[in-house]
Amino acid sequence: MSNNKIKPIRQKIDALDHQILKLIQKRGSLAQKIGDLKGLIDSSKSFYKPDREAEILRGIAKLNEGPIPDNKIKYIFKEIISSCLSLEEEMTIAFLGPEGTHSEGAVIQKFGSSSLRSPRATIEDVFHQVRTGSVKFGIVPVENSSEGVVNATLNSLADEDIKICGETYLPIHHQLASAKKFKLADAQVIASHPQALGQCSKWLDANLPNAKREITSSTAEAAKLSKTQQKTLCIVSSLAIKKYKLHPYQKNIEDFSNNNTRFLVIGNIDIGQTKKDKTSLLIQTDNKPGALIKILEPFNKRKINLERIETRPSRESKNAHNFFIDSSGHHMDAKLKQVIVSLKALGASVRILGSYPSES
Repeated sequence: MSNNKIKPIRQKIDALDHQILKLIQKRGSLAQKIGDLKGLIDSSKSFYKPDREAEILRGIAKLNEGPIPDNKIKYIFKEIISSCLSLEEEMTIAFLGPEGTHSEGAVIQKFGSSSLRSPRATIEDVFHQVRTGSVKFGIVPVENSSEGVVNATLNSLADEDIKICGETYLPIHHQLASAKKFKLADAQVIASHPQALGQCSKWLDANLPNAKREITSSTAEAAKLSKTQQKTLCIVSSLAIKKYKLHPYQKNIEDFSNNNTRFLVIGNIDIGQTKKDKTSLLIQTDNKPGALIKILEPFNKRKINLERIETRPSRESKNAHNFFIDSSGHHMDAKLKQVIVSLKALGASVRILGSYPSES
């Protein structure tokens, strides 16, 4: 009786799938037409428009009435957008490798699975690839909710004339796995990147206190080590389990369930204004008492929210201090323009690292 009721519903699903397929292909054809027209204007420019994409995804989320939640709907449309963009141009994204790391997961989350991916050995090399034009965009980690800022990224932002074009927040979940299945009680080594080991320390202390912890350069390297070393477990991402065909033991062993890493998209394009933007600034002042209070006042006066402040000595001058500030708004907004003018009037050096759609 139940099968008789299920069959007509499945037939309706099949009919909808056929309609969805036709509509996706129609969207792809329209994207190709736009690509052809843009190519006639300037073939060197990227077709990727973060501001346009952000408005599409936000608009779709507003229209969503369920039962599929907003985050899943955004994921589906991100893949559709990524697939259509691949018809217009072949876009390669540089990221901190090797393959199977959380950085690669951030690329897929931000650009979809249709983008090509180029793993690089260091964050500095990701910036180099973008600066030299070997790739149009890169993606780099900038801060983790439990481990703090990534110094190499801040240093590269200060040293390189490259713009921040976007951001994405990746939930960090750590999986316990090995190349070959064996009893957990027999584990002799647990290998991973030091941050992953640190973020799972409580779970490891409680469940595998006698296993030696071995540091690797990345979680992906830990996966490779597990393949060559017997009775070795590795702490890796879900992506690495699939990529390296590992045996999973335990999911989400991180000590804090809300652990996430913020990644920045870097490139050489200016991003237009949307209804919800973020601007990253590098402000340099003389190293004097009250310097921070002075540069914060113009933001406070115009009621502009600051989402992050990172302070460090300038690497260029012993007598100067650098302030990395993320504020709400776009640098073309009237209020933020006034802030920048005020900061310069105070004698501060102001560099706009980028304005881009906010995902926080």
